[in-house]
Amino acid sequence: MDAYVLDTTAVTEARLRRKLGAESLEAVVHRVASLLREARLSLGARFYMTPATWNELRRMLLGNGVNLDSVQELAAWITVKPPDKLSARLPASVFSEYVADVRRRLYRGLRVAEAALRRAARECPGASEECIGNHIRGLRDRYREATRKGLLDSVEDLDTVLLALEIHGILVSSDEGIRRLAEQLGIMIIDPEDWVEALARMIRATHEKK
Repeated sequence: MDAYVLDTTAVTEARLRRKLGAESLEAVVHRVASLLREARLSLGARFYMTPATWNELRRMLLGNGVNLDSVQELAAWITVKPPDKLSARLPASVFSEYVADVRRRLYRGLRVAEAALRRAARECPGASEECIGNHIRGLRDRYREATRKGLLDSVEDLDTVLLALEIHGILVSSDEGIRRLAEQLGIMIIDPEDWVEALARMIRATHEKK
């Protein structure tokens, strides 16, 4: 019996609309819920989320116009479980690499900020508010790219990885930071688009055997 630990992207990944032939996020939620139900009943598969991840997903869905009944339909097939942080054991090498990566990213962020300040000084004579504002917006984008892309940067994401490690589950996520840490820890991971396709294929195969 496979156990899957879901990140929010297991439902919100934009590519799922095309893969599932859905025209809206609500339609994606219905079709994912249907897949979870069929996989649970036909394959015995189980699906988990941490409390923080489920709360975040619920807020995202409701905030984007998904009906509460649809959210509850999805919730019916997801077990919400926190990771056992007191018993979790992670290799020191993972922490060492993480700290080194954060330090490299902070240095890159500093260089990005310095370059933006020099550009603003050259291109904003009289320090006009509009010109400075444009440079600030550009700095935000470049700083985020330099410091956060591919980095696990939230407790919620860490909890998701820890839960997958604890229950020996397959992690479903397209988040680069989550995927990177999962790979370092030897956790099986699958992209949401590949995941829904794999579930549908296994369900069909089970029905064909009957």
